[in-house]
Amino acid sequence: MSRWLGLILFISIFSGICLGGYYYILARLFSFFKLKQTIWFWLILLVLAFGYIVFSMLERKFPCGWCQWLLRLSAIGLGVGWLCLVVLLGHDLLYFIFRFPIQISRWVAVGAIVLLTVYSFLNAMRIEIRRLKLPIDTNLTIVQLSDIHLGSVSQRHLERLIEKTNALNPDMVLFTGDLLDPAGNLTTDSLICLNQLNAPAYWVSGNHERYVGLQKVMAILKETPVIPLRNEVTELKGIQLIGIEDSENPAQVQQVLSNLQFDSQRYTILMYHQPEGFDAAAKAGINLMLSGHTHNGQIWPFNWVVKTRFQYLRGLHRIDGMFLSVSPGSGTWGPPMRLGSRNQITLIVLKKDN
Repeated sequence: MSRWLGLILFISIFSGICLGGYYYILARLFSFFKLKQTIWFWLILLVLAFGYIVFSMLERKFPCGWCQWLLRLSAIGLGVGWLCLVVLLGHDLLYFIFRFPIQISRWVAVGAIVLLTVYSFLNAMRIEIRRLKLPIDTNLTIVQLSDIHLGSVSQRHLERLIEKTNALNPDMVLFTGDLLDPAGNLTTDSLICLNQLNAPAYWVSGNHERYVGLQKVMAILKETPVIPLRNEVTELKGIQLIGIEDSENPAQVQQVLSNLQFDSQRYTILMYHQPEGFDAAAKAGINLMLSGHTHNGQIWPFNWVVKTRFQYLRGLHRIDGMFLSVSPGSGTWGPPMRLGSRNQITLIVLKKDN
C-alpha cells in the first residue's frame, strides 16, 4: 500500500512540476512572438506536461514500436523543455535588471535554446575514454562500463561501446549497473553484441534492473557471456572480485560484506552501483570500489542537485586507503542529451609501481 501511495505522490509532484514549467515556457514563447493562447496552446501544454508519464505507462503495458517512439519523443521533450526553462528564466531575470529591447533579446534567447539543444544531442553521441593508473603488484587492464541504459539508448550505442572496449584489449570488463532500462522491449537479441566481447565480463545490478525485474534481466543475461555477481565473490587473474546487488538500503555494502568470505590480504575489487558504503568497504579491506549511478548530473545544472545526495559524482577518489572510481555513465537515461557531462568508458590500469 505504501508503495502505491509513494508512486501516486511521485506522479503528482512530477506532473505538477511539468505542468508549471511547460506553462511558463509556452506562455513566454507565445508572448515573444505575440501569439494568442488558443486551444492549441492548451493541447500542446497537456501533451508536454503529462506525455512522459502517460507514454511510460503505455510502453510498459504495450511494449510495441510506436509506444517506444512516443516515450522517446516525450523524453526528448523533457530535455529540451529543461533547456528552454533555464534560458528563459535567465533571459527574464536579466531583462528585469537591465530592461534591454525585447525585440532583439527574444531572438538571442531562442538562438541559445537551439544551440544548447543541438550541442546536447551531439555531445550525447560522443564516447570519451578515461584512463586511470593505479600502482599495485600486478599488471592488469580493466574496463568499467556503467549506466548504459539500453532501451533509453539504441542498440547501436551499445555496439559502439563494445567496439571501443575491444579496441582497448582489456583483461576484464566490469558492468556496474543499469545496463538495461525499462524503456524498451528487451529480449535476448537486445544484448547479442555482448557476444563480441573479447575479455571476461561481469555485471552487478543497478536500480533500473530492479525496475525491469531481476528475473527478466537474469534470463536475458543468461544468453550472453556476461557473468552476474549477486552478493558473491569470484577470483580472476589473481584478484578477488566482489559484486553487490543494488539496494535502497544505505547499509547494503556493510551488511553484504559482513556475510561474505574473502581474503582481505589479497587485492580486492568491489562492484556496487551506487557510490556509497565507502567506510564499510575500506574497513573490510577493499582496495578498489567501482560505482556509477550519478551520470554526473547528465544535463547541467542537475549535477548540483545530485551533489546534494552523493558526495562523489565522478572520477577517481582515495578514501581511507581505498580507491573509488565513479563513472559518469556510458549512456544516457531519458533524453538522449548531455550538457556538462560526457559518456565515458573507464580504462583502469593496474600496474607494478617501478
